[in-house]
Amino acid sequence: MLSIGSSTQGASERYIQTYGCSWLRQIMDVAIVKGYHALDGIIFSAGTCDSLQNVSDIWRKVFPSQWAYNLTFPVLIDTKAAVEYFQNEFETLIQQISVKFPDNPRGFTISDSIKLYNTKRINLQKLASLVSERKLKFRDFFKILLLGDILPVESINLYLHTRIKYIDNSALLDLPDSPRLLLTGGMFDNFRLFDEIPEFDYIVTEDLSFGARNYKFSIPQSGFLQGYAQAYLERIPDPTAFDMEKRWKSLEDAIRHHRVDGVILLGIKFCDPDSFEFVSIQNNLKEMDIPFLILETTPDLSNIQQIQTRLLAYIEMLS
Repeated sequence: MLSIGSSTQGASERYIQTYGCSWLRQIMDVAIVKGYHALDGIIFSAGTCDSLQNVSDIWRKVFPSQWAYNLTFPVLIDTKAAVEYFQNEFETLIQQISVKFPDNPRGFTISDSIKLYNTKRINLQKLASLVSERKLKFRDFFKILLLGDILPVESINLYLHTRIKYIDNSALLDLPDSPRLLLTGGMFDNFRLFDEIPEFDYIVTEDLSFGARNYKFSIPQSGFLQGYAQAYLERIPDPTAFDMEKRWKSLEDAIRHHRVDGVILLGIKFCDPDSFEFVSIQNNLKEMDIPFLILETTPDLSNIQQIQTRLLAYIEMLS
């Protein structure tokens, strides 16, 4: 989670388009005022929303000394041509990194990295299952999820292994009669929302862009570039992938597997890709007789009280 305050807020106004979302503005605000000095470079996904597609050129202008690269995702993902195209994108990226950063002091190979990150994904899947079993609060799971994007992968794997063994032997949480909720949505990474609204502890599974969509898959160890491309294109798609049938199938499976009573879509205000899903998901949930709640917020949680009020009313309706 990025901290935002009076010293950083608004610094990106002269660079970001008027339709740029609050999440993107927050990243640029912090970068301009405080800087991401620990980074050697940055890779942009050029197959996402309009705001992110344009920010790489802005980034190069604002930070000309920092290496930046565009990795373009294919839009139609369920084709052989898409896999071949994406594989070629990874090959080009590896070549670029090898030229820009020829030294590899740790001696790591891509195969080593795939193995480490597959282990991390498996551990996160195990930890997520403990949320569904109600042995771990969702708020604590979400903090660990974000921690996994900060710590070195070796460190987070050791931590996850130890934490899973400890929690697995713990008693169930005291939530016996509460509804079981599924949380879906996009670019949200502020755990304060779940800390300050205890009703989010009713969440038993999630399907967030920064969550399950990043750990509910694995990469083959052999033929890694083709396997890497294939695995990424077969994972739970985001709205920008235009594969609503596959998107809905993953949600339906999660609803049935985790015995979900209600679905919450948590979106960032003015994030158009999240809005693409609203109507389709809502219509499918009506057929399943699953109540649906849409909550929109900003990274700084300026409407947190309103969110709590709406969530309480939703839970009361489910009870």
